[in-house]
Amino acid sequence: MKARVAVALFVLLLAALVFISVRYSGPRPRPSPAPPLPAPAPEPEEEVGTPEKAVVLYVDALYRKDFEVAYERLSSESREAHSYQEFVERAETGEATNYDLEAAEAGEEVDGRVIVTVPLVEDPASGGFTTVEEDGEWKVVFIGGEPWFPYPEEDAGESGES
Repeated sequence: MKARVAVALFVLLLAALVFISVRYSGPRPRPSPAPPLPAPAPEPEEEVGTPEKAVVLYVDALYRKDFEVAYERLSSESREAHSYQEFVERAETGEATNYDLEAAEAGEEVDGRVIVTVPLVEDPASGGFTTVEEDGEWKVVFIGGEPWFPYPEEDAGESGES
């Protein structure tokens, strides 16, 4: 009887060893690498249907250092006040303001202009961007201050800058 138990245990042990050696022998197949993430598609020229969207696109372009797009988002009056080169120099040397773009809120339209208030992240202050509609799109007005933090339009003349 002991011999039968010993043979049975030997056979089970042998079967376990065969199973393990077959299961784990040879090179293990490597998991296939994750497919590379697709490159983000270039943003199509978005229609700027609201003052908030105009400000978000403008500030986002500044964050990406896409000064050409940011400059295109300026009103014609602003582009007359600042050459592209001056705008780029001021944007590069100015300190980037950390805005909560998702919380941008437009005020009431007064004389064709809308002030969009954008709170700063981790700061109780906010920035106010004047916007104006031109050719069916809202544009940002930047006459005084800095590209990142323009003075409200009524304060621009008092600042001594143009």
